[in-house]
Amino acid sequence: MIRALAIALALVTAAPIVHAQPGPAPAQKRREKIKERIRALLAYTLTEELDLDEATAGKLFPVLSKYDDVFDKLLQQRADLERQLKAVDAMKDPRAIDKLVDEAVANQRAFWDTEAARLAELRKILTPTQTARLLVVLPALERKIQNQLQRAIKGAGRAGKGAPDADGDDDDVAPGPRFRKPAR
Repeated sequence: MIRALAIALALVTAAPIVHAQPGPAPAQKRREKIKERIRALLAYTLTEELDLDEATAGKLFPVLSKYDDVFDKLLQQRADLERQLKAVDAMKDPRAIDKLVDEAVANQRAFWDTEAARLAELRKILTPTQTARLLVVLPALERKIQNQLQRAIKGAGRAGKGAPDADGDDDDVAPGPRFRKPAR
């Protein structure tokens, strides 16, 4: 199911958005529908993995949803920055390159800050055991969705892509370039 959602999300993301129409554009509606399906899948998985009761789940998912929008924006910025960084050889101005590097670092800091804020808010809702389990389960789920999206985007139209690998899952695609948090 995640594979189907990932492929659909990749296709919808690649579709142009028509801004002249009143109300949400068809591509935007499809994108929102797919986001809702992914959120439902995450909700189901987290409810099972964290053994959430109804009250806790009712508090947890709005917080996750709130941060999804922030992460989406940061991911779009990151993708744009990575495209620019890949083309840095064509740039002549060292100050422009430095500015681009600064923007990439600021984007990564924003990711870390957002992750820290989300965790702080989630810790108010979850038990310590649930929080510890969330730290294991949520990144794995997010990584799996991201890797499947990357595979769908890069492998669209190529036979054999998107198939489970030797360990039976489909989340082993190496992540793209990522800025790493420095060790302290």
